[in-house]
Amino acid sequence: MKKPQSLPVEQARKEFADLLDGSQHKGEHTEITRRSKRAGMLVPPDWYDMAVAAIADNRELRRQLADDGDPS
Repeated sequence: MKKPQSLPVEQARKEFADLLDGSQHKGEHTEITRRSKRAGMLVPPDWYDMAVAAIADNRELRRQLADDGDPS
C-alpha cells in the first residue's frame, strides 16, 4: 500500500465526492488533517471491514489465551 495522500479538512470537504470515488473504486486511502494534525482517515470499505474483523479476531484470541492461563 502506498502512503495515503494528506489533505486539510477544508480541501477534503471540497473534493469529498472525488475522494470517495477514489476510495471506493481505486482503493485509495486519504488522511484528513485539521491544523496540520491527523483528524481522520478515508479508507476503502473492504479495507475497513477487514480491519474491524482483524481487531475482533485479536480480541477473541487474547480472551482465549487469558482464559487458558487462568489457574482456577
